Amino acid sequence: MGQKQKNKRKHKSHKLLILLLTPVVVILITFLYWYFSVSAPDLPAPPLKDLATAHDIALGTRVEASRLSEKPYTDIIKSQYSFVTIDGEAQWNTLRPSPTTYNYTKINKVMAFAKANDMPVQIHHLVWGEKNFLPNWLKSGNYTQAQLLNILHQDISTVVGHYKGQVAEWTVVNEAFTRSQHIYGLDDWWADHIGEGTTYIDDSFIWAHQADPKAKLLLNDFDNETENSVSNAEYNYVKGALARGVPIEGIGMQMHINAADPPSVTAVIQNMQRFKALGLPVYVTEFDVNINSVKGTNTYKNQLESQINYNMVRACIESESCVSFDEFGTTDKDNLLKWLGGTDSHSYLFDSRYRPTPAFYAFRQAWQQP
Repeated sequence: MGQKQKNKRKHKSHKLLILLLTPVVVILITFLYWYFSVSAPDLPAPPLKDLATAHDIALGTRVEASRLSEKPYTDIIKSQYSFVTIDGEAQWNTLRPSPTTYNYTKINKVMAFAKANDMPVQIHHLVWGEKNFLPNWLKSGNYTQAQLLNILHQDISTVVGHYKGQVAEWTVVNEAFTRSQHIYGLDDWWADHIGEGTTYIDDSFIWAHQADPKAKLLLNDFDNETENSVSNAEYNYVKGALARGVPIEGIGMQMHINAADPPSVTAVIQNMQRFKALGLPVYVTEFDVNINSVKGTNTYKNQLESQINYNMVRACIESESCVSFDEFGTTDKDNLLKWLGGTDSHSYLFDSRYRPTPAFYAFRQAWQQP
């Protein structure tokens, strides 16, 4: 081969290499531009967590392991919140890929972040009957009632024991009362397959307490922020369970608020207070606002979302029964409602570029008042 042909071939190789590398370079430049151009906003002092602490209320947010590499995200969490909530990383389909194995990788990533920043941790949920978050080996295993109870006992003992002394609060059983009433057509896989009423709820709390006596154990549900069929069923169960010595130590109210039909401050306060009268503090565990069914301009939606944020914080404060308030996401990137099919991203205190939304200022104003 002559020198001319060699040079020509070499030139073609270089051109091919450039063509192959160009998309990689573009992606890298785009990422670097995004990473360095987006920063945490300059927020007013004192931070939200200090305002909440003045009312003896802890303020937290759900933290996603996959986003801990985003500095603006972690800056906001560290500066504005006093505790961390772990949710999706702790569901059975992620945590227990087979009957004999546990994968703590994602939980550990958030736990490490919380520990490095001296932030307590709340983890959701030990027992939740949503089949989409249960592993196939469990759902298709044709287990007997006795076997299922043994699997549940083993899981609670293993997971809570693994993090003994490291987790401040566990939501032990989630959505047992909404699902038993098939609210929104939902079913409870555990209750349907164990088939022993609420005894499995008693057992779950007892097993969790045995695994970590110092962790606070919460009974969690949604649509239970006001007095209705769900909260009444929960109230009646709790009253009996406490008399039986079941170690329930708090009521979790998810508070996924429908902006088209928000509860009144008075109704929420009264319901929180009746649980407190049983000796149980209230934890707001998954607060967000669903704006999807609201018609109107963005200005109107922002005003409505802001008012609901203000009202629910005031209900928590004025009830004198509420000890913890958790935002179910930090930015609109975290929007649970998108996963559920919603198209409107209004939900949280920061938008997808980490800028405070109008709701942030209403939320802050509510904490600032006595």
